[in-house]
Amino acid sequence: MMMNFKIENSYVNITNYPYIERHFEKMAARGWLISKIISGNLFLYKRIEPEELDFSISPYEVETAYTRKTKEELEEFQTVCEYVGWNFATKSYDLHVYYKEKDSEVVPLHTDEEEEFNILEKIAKKQLKALYFQIPLFILLAWMVIGRSLASVYGMKDGLTQVVSLLIPVGLILMVINIYDLRKFLKINRKNIELGKGIEFNDWGFYGYKISFILFYISILVFLAYLLYSAIVFKNIILLMALIPSLIGIVVGSLYRIYVKPAKRSIGYKKVVLVAVLITATILSIGTGIFNIGVLASKDGPSKIEGYRVLSINDFSDETIEDSGDLRRNLSFLIPVSYDYSSYARRLGVIDTEYSRALTEGLARNLVNRYKREAENRLIGRNSKDLEFIFENGVYDSYYARSGLTEDDFISLRDRDKKEAVKEALEIIKERSIREDLDGLWDLDEVYFLNYESSEIVLRIGKEVFFLGGLDFSDPEIVGVVKDRLGLD
Repeated sequence: MMMNFKIENSYVNITNYPYIERHFEKMAARGWLISKIISGNLFLYKRIEPEELDFSISPYEVETAYTRKTKEELEEFQTVCEYVGWNFATKSYDLHVYYKEKDSEVVPLHTDEEEEFNILEKIAKKQLKALYFQIPLFILLAWMVIGRSLASVYGMKDGLTQVVSLLIPVGLILMVINIYDLRKFLKINRKNIELGKGIEFNDWGFYGYKISFILFYISILVFLAYLLYSAIVFKNIILLMALIPSLIGIVVGSLYRIYVKPAKRSIGYKKVVLVAVLITATILSIGTGIFNIGVLASKDGPSKIEGYRVLSINDFSDETIEDSGDLRRNLSFLIPVSYDYSSYARRLGVIDTEYSRALTEGLARNLVNRYKREAENRLIGRNSKDLEFIFENGVYDSYYARSGLTEDDFISLRDRDKKEAVKEALEIIKERSIREDLDGLWDLDEVYFLNYESSEIVLRIGKEVFFLGGLDFSDPEIVGVVKDRLGLD
């Protein structure tokens, strides 16, 4: 069956549209007429009889920071163009696409290059201003998301974080290419106009744009596939609900753009409305977040943990106890299988199990190192301020015996400079807390206790990694039960 439409990944902007005009002419000769441009890079064609056509793309500033052309103004512009013999095809932001029969005598849309450049300069400045605003936000996002993906346990286990980590660099590359392209275009053509020369367009970045957009859309497809898989297989509705704040922002922003920007009201009024819109979107997003937390908190009753290698309160009790807890499953490119379980019973506390099966042993070792590093950061965060206090006042608190810092250690350090004493005390705590199972109690590939009381531990056997919390994992009796329950013998 012959398709009546065609989709093409390409790119049009103010620096290259004459090249795109010629491309549209070639497509029409093959039987395809451009009918829609989405986001400047997805071209939709409809099937026609092969025809020799001329195309002309005309710049027409549609939006500024607080204004937007009305529908009537846009129709008026199109009517003028059609009156002189040009048929409207579609538009991409500030660029309107027109066509006519080949070599038919009509008035050209571009008659004054200086005037045309003035319009292009306004559009370029507006686009550059937006890009300069977006780049710092993207860099901050990259630092937060990619940093977590590279360093944290969660970032390694969470596929969503990894997908977003792919999207952000692609977005930054597109922005940098766009900025360079626009600045170069303005620099060259300001000089050309001063010298009475014509506007110089280019297609240097055309293929760079195309490749970047292909990578971007692949990442988007992977992102959507991950969401669907999580929602269907894991029944992770909370993950989908977490996207609601973003959707709220898109909807509210679109309503502002459609109804407020074109309105014949003062700039001051539009600024006030914009602030109100942002506040409304924020309140709605916070409300959605609170609702999500409420949904999570409302889950009670025992989870179905049959077939999962997790610990339960009942594994360490002579009588059956009501085990309240939720099983949380996840997947990522690096850790295809992972799940967490917190077994809880009133008056008995919590037993935590985190299971991960990595793609390779190397990745499993990397995950173990991340658990150790996060344990170290927790020790620093938990003890730094208190250590500063006790060294400043010169009084030892017996609480620190539970962290591995003895009174003798304190006495040996108290006469030193406070910063030096705190630093040395933290090193002692870390050394005595995060320690390898040198006695071979567990007899596995890797075993590290993560606190002084041995109530947190990370284990590795081949590609599999377990994090356990809530028991004395240096107790041989407990070790035996855990190994039997988790199949580690």
